[in-house]
Amino acid sequence: MERQIGLVLPGGGARGAYQVGVLKALAELLPRRSPNPFAVLSGTSAGAISAAVLATRARVFRAAANDLERVWANFRSEQIFRCDTATMLKSSLRWVTALIFGGLGEQNPRALLDNEPLWELLRARLNFDAIQEAIDQGYLGALAITAAGYDSARSVSFFQGTPAHQSWDRVRRKGRPATITLEHLMASIAVPMIFPPVRVGQEYFGDGAMRQATPLSPALRLGAERILVIGVRNEIVDPLPGPDEQVPYPSFGKIAGYVLDALFMDGLSSDLESLTRINLILEKLPGRVLQGEFGVLHHTDALIMLPSR
Repeated sequence: MERQIGLVLPGGGARGAYQVGVLKALAELLPRRSPNPFAVLSGTSAGAISAAVLATRARVFRAAANDLERVWANFRSEQIFRCDTATMLKSSLRWVTALIFGGLGEQNPRALLDNEPLWELLRARLNFDAIQEAIDQGYLGALAITAAGYDSARSVSFFQGTPAHQSWDRVRRKGRPATITLEHLMASIAVPMIFPPVRVGQEYFGDGAMRQATPLSPALRLGAERILVIGVRNEIVDPLPGPDEQVPYPSFGKIAGYVLDALFMDGLSSDLESLTRINLILEKLPGRVLQGEFGVLHHTDALIMLPSR
């Protein structure tokens, strides 16, 4: 029996374009009319957009990759947020007023930028009804979109699949069945402070990369036995300066970049390390299977693609 393959697309902002390039190259290796080869699609933040596009066009993988390229080609500033002079001045005035009056005004700002253009772009490009059609026709097993709940302080993976896919509840993370909509997608890419939080049900959500300590988990929970991860960060560590070199004081930009990198992208590396340790343990057991409190653990093959720089 063929093992189910899951595709994991973590967040990375504009660097998500690297994921598109990898998927385009993969599509060209397959026969022209081949369907989606992944039983499970799991996307977070910018990766959620790519996962959703693939899910809505699962019948023909090459067509899905081409459509994905067209969506990302439209990601210019004016296609993501309002950047006209009047809107920017109005937003700046609201922030200044909120700072002066300590947030006691009637119209306090919700975010730095208004991303209504992105809502409009994705609304026009994506047919969310096609996700269930792909599942019903066997072109897709499940789609998971992860967002961070501001009230529950949990990482929530909204998934659309078959009745065989069950919800899960772990420390600071849970899986919840849902009919995936534009709201789920926009919640997953709502970068804190930059874009407004999005309400889904009774809770407001933000960028899914926050609190996602185990980005591989949704795909595994939904039945993936082999995983392709397309990351967006080069994991090569810069060499430390020599003992005689002068080390400049870190700039504000460098510190901010470090904080954002740790907040949004460190989970993947640690989760892959955990998966490797589990696989090493399972290799010592008969059948490479372990029955645990939370279910059966199988050996999981993982291939990770990363940019060279």
